[in-house]
Amino acid sequence: MERTLHTSLGRTGTHDVWGIDHAVRAVFCMEQHVGHATYSDNLRRALAEVDDIEQTWLDVRYATTGRPWERVPFVPRSAIAALRARDEIRPLGDLEPDVAFFNTQVPAVLGGRAVRRLPYVVAVDVTPLQYDRIADGYGHSADRRGPTRWMKHRLNTRVLTQAAMVVAWSSWVRESLISEYGVRPDRVVVIAPGVDTEWWRPLPRPATEGPIQILFVGGDLVRKGGDVLLDAFATLPAGAAELVLVTKSPVDPAPGVTVLSHLGPNSRELRRLFHSSDLFALPARAEAFGIAAVEAGAAGLPVIATSVGGLADIVIDGETGLVVSPGDLASLASSLNALVADRNLRIRLGAAARRRVEQHFDAHRNGEQIASILREAACR
Repeated sequence: MERTLHTSLGRTGTHDVWGIDHAVRAVFCMEQHVGHATYSDNLRRALAEVDDIEQTWLDVRYATTGRPWERVPFVPRSAIAALRARDEIRPLGDLEPDVAFFNTQVPAVLGGRAVRRLPYVVAVDVTPLQYDRIADGYGHSADRRGPTRWMKHRLNTRVLTQAAMVVAWSSWVRESLISEYGVRPDRVVVIAPGVDTEWWRPLPRPATEGPIQILFVGGDLVRKGGDVLLDAFATLPAGAAELVLVTKSPVDPAPGVTVLSHLGPNSRELRRLFHSSDLFALPARAEAFGIAAVEAGAAGLPVIATSVGGLADIVIDGETGLVVSPGDLASLASSLNALVADRNLRIRLGAAARRRVEQHFDAHRNGEQIASILREAACR
């Protein structure tokens, strides 16, 4: 079984002010698929210097365990994944923490009795009902109406409403938690995934007359709108720009288009690519959050994006970037042409994007907010 169990404690601290005579013992159960691995990595770095929270990190990968039940025919894949996660969360029952942090509600539900007997905080990037509504974009099959769907909703609702606090990644998620799951408004706080703003600090860009570099980062080209971006790129004057696609999806060769499939999250090569680009495009059809748009803003890039999911909190139309409708080729082409042609506009929007990231998406600042919530939850 593949499992990462990591414990760290900074400088020794106590919590007499909170009524605890030792460092708060916190266990972090963190999903590791897709963008959640980046979230986990950024949060772990942000909390590394917190001196009064003893941290144990459990990575939830839904990894193959080799157990006999994994080879039983006709067992639903969802059931196998749930059993794998239960194995990965099992150490929680022996650690006796003061508080637990779950990203997302799924490991909190699967943790069962071990979760219900201690205070916990849940981070949510997209609620299950929201995920069902954007199912087509993610290749997800929503449950049909019936006992299974009802039971899942009941379990999710119980875990979310009984949490000491729910950390919503975006305003979009907060609204669903309150209106569709009955979580009290005073128990939902929006704390977006942050980035290390020092890592991503903009570098000086010389005023050259060469082609403008447009960057797109998205593993799923179609869901992230990369296919529409390719069509919009073709409307630009010949030689005016170059398009770099960082994606796992296959892309047909095209003039002025470079495809990179080997760059990992937070890698030095990826940061260097952001710093060498002039603008960023993420015209997604469906997107729970869009951490790449935050990274672009941190690097001082103007962003062209759709106002779907958490992207609505990241990109402010006309202030930090330009907002287009999903699948709208004409609007996307017009925005691309405007930014490629106007260097001053790119500089103005990019500077505003950087300021917004510093105010709302700084990993250390947001990590401190989560640390405060964990301290209070442990003593509530």
